[in-house]
Amino acid sequence: NRVAIGAGLFVLLLGLTLWTVTRDERRPTSASEAPSVDIDQEAVTALEITRPSGDAVTLSNASGEWRVVSPVDAEADPSNVETALTRLAELDLTRVVATQEENYARLQVDDANAVRVVVKAGDETLATLAIGKYANGMTMIRLDEYVEVFGASGSLRYAFDRELKAWRNRRVVEVEAADVSSIAFENANGNFQLDRAGDTWTASQGSEALGDFDPKKVSGLVSTAARLIASDFAGEDVSEARAGLTEPSASVTLNMNGDAEPIVLEIGDATEEPSDAYLRRVGNETIYVVSQYLADRLRPDAAAFQKSEEAPAPPPAMPAMPQQGQGQPQLPPEIMRQLQEQIRQQQQQQGR
Repeated sequence: NRVAIGAGLFVLLLGLTLWTVTRDERRPTSASEAPSVDIDQEAVTALEITRPSGDAVTLSNASGEWRVVSPVDAEADPSNVETALTRLAELDLTRVVATQEENYARLQVDDANAVRVVVKAGDETLATLAIGKYANGMTMIRLDEYVEVFGASGSLRYAFDRELKAWRNRRVVEVEAADVSSIAFENANGNFQLDRAGDTWTASQGSEALGDFDPKKVSGLVSTAARLIASDFAGEDVSEARAGLTEPSASVTLNMNGDAEPIVLEIGDATEEPSDAYLRRVGNETIYVVSQYLADRLRPDAAAFQKSEEAPAPPPAMPAMPQQGQGQPQLPPEIMRQLQEQIRQQQQQQGR
């Protein structure tokens, strides 16, 4: 028993000794002035971003291009990733804003309000940021293990406080409209094929229904299809059949100059939100969500290619009200009232 009690006391004393020795290492680091942060944009291989609400998002560049790897595996939006990396490379902590933890919530750098960003280069963590609110030209930042809140120059939070869909690449089609040689629409409103002829467009299919054809209308539709950006993505539980893409109700085909493969878009059913619809690019398994307005533009009827009626000419300008002032004769009040009534009647007649 004495041996057991002695051994227990020894373990307890050893634990207390270790706790005392490492206590200073566990304390947050203090700084009398803002530390410098040097993040090499080209060295960053991963970003782990956690918002106050929503799923944590992990971006990775292990294969030479940025991808979202969690909570889904998808191509990343290059523009938004570039913005985030640029803001990290330009990170400049200018001064200490607060030194006490009771200020964290007010400055939105606490766990409940901050956007947490972990910057990695391979297995090495380059920086851990808790990004708070923007005020007085600065973004509030907690850095690594520092207890202080620092002010970083400029606005920073917007570059990281994004929904998952904003980190994914929503560009369905990204080609130059000038490289489209022809475009074909097939839908319940009719089948139309328009071919580029120099700087204008001619109809090779459906021309009998087009009537007063306006080539400029084709240019607008080509621009829409050539730079098509989705607003969202279908949920994981949305099947091809649910999206109405087993037998699509409409399609758009862009034929390109040279040897480029045609680009085919298929339009499906409305989503749970009547203002949106499903869309897919043939050859890509991703099911996108676009607005019904955009879906309707991609399934035009003949009227969409016809010249619009000219707007009626504006009514002639009304004569200016006689002004009484220096150098002009004074009009009797009765005459003034008559002129005002005549002008009012003329305005009413023009409005009919």
